[in-house]
Amino acid sequence: MKKFAHLAMAIVFGFAAAARAGMPVQLGVAGDSFQLFSAEREITGLRLNLPFSENDEMTGVDFGIAGGGGTIRGIRLNLFNFSSVHSEGFEVGLSNYGETFSGVQFGLFNIVEGEVHGWQTALLNNAGELHGFQLGIVNRAGSLHGVQLGLINVVKSSDAWVFPIVSWGF
Repeated sequence: MKKFAHLAMAIVFGFAAAARAGMPVQLGVAGDSFQLFSAEREITGLRLNLPFSENDEMTGVDFGIAGGGGTIRGIRLNLFNFSSVHSEGFEVGLSNYGETFSGVQFGLFNIVEGEVHGWQTALLNNAGELHGFQLGIVNRAGSLHGVQLGLINVVKSSDAWVFPIVSWGF
């Protein structure tokens, strides 16, 4: 009986520690409406989006059809990636959308309203401020601190050298 009490206490304290550190797994069907843990709960580990999960903070591997949230760090392998605040890591999807991004994005459309620190590869790449590299058919940046390779390159600031195939600014 004493061993059972110790085991029970260890399990309770283990769950309490996991709750403070973030949940190791999330499974979502309809975002915050129908997923294992609420959007406010931090996920540290694996998030399965079947079809959609949403968390304010997520660190680890984000996999499925559509993943959304605030601060995302890690690898994102979804058809659609949405970030409302900040993403860091590696994203693969048809459409990657967010406020800021640090890492590597692959998709049909990569749209980041704020800063991109890293690499974007898509048919259409957009960055409010690019610090890195864009490879695509159409590349657009508000300001460019890096290189664009594409058929159409657009840079709003006048500090960059803009040409049809390659543009750069430092």
